[in-house]
Amino acid sequence: MFKEKVLSCLQSLVVFGKSLPGWFRADFMWLLLFVPVLYVILMFFLSANNIFGWQDTHVCKNVLEIIHPALLGSAVFLAFVGWFWLRDFSLASIGLLCCGALGREILGQGYTFVFVIAILVVVVLVEQNRERMVSFLQSRLATSLLSMTFICYLVSQLLDRGLIKRIGWLLMWDTSWDVPYSSNIEESLETLGGLFLVLTILSLILLGYRRLKQQ
Repeated sequence: MFKEKVLSCLQSLVVFGKSLPGWFRADFMWLLLFVPVLYVILMFFLSANNIFGWQDTHVCKNVLEIIHPALLGSAVFLAFVGWFWLRDFSLASIGLLCCGALGREILGQGYTFVFVIAILVVVVLVEQNRERMVSFLQSRLATSLLSMTFICYLVSQLLDRGLIKRIGWLLMWDTSWDVPYSSNIEESLETLGGLFLVLTILSLILLGYRRLKQQ
């Protein structure tokens, strides 16, 4: 029984992975990609001009490390309140994802695996309960906003691990090069990911409310 369950979960992950490229081509709202690009430019401008004292990485990081957990805590609260109100399984699933993100943020950098486990659990839940996730899966806005959460977190991690810096080394043939204000940009992208998570939940709550009114 346990082995069958594990195989079923693995199969769900494979199916999900295979469906992603087609979904991105057909349904992803590509204009949303301009948001993190403009946001990074804004962060670079603020840091370079020492606005709010953000040329000092520690000052910027201290502010964003308050905003980011606050956004994640709000996302957890909104997701489960929305679930209790609307009984939408999508909100409960995303609420679990928010708990994983908040847990990782509270525990610190070495606990990224907590968020990864939460992502895998939610992917399996989505694949095995598609009929209960209709409101989410049929909403281009909600799915695109959630995708932007992952994109922001992914780029943030690539900055943190130094991968983007190393790509820059290869392109410039200069190992002394570094991403300007990379720490500020990394933290800001994490915060933006938290905002996209909140917006995902708000969009689902709004959809659920409209369905209730129509009934």
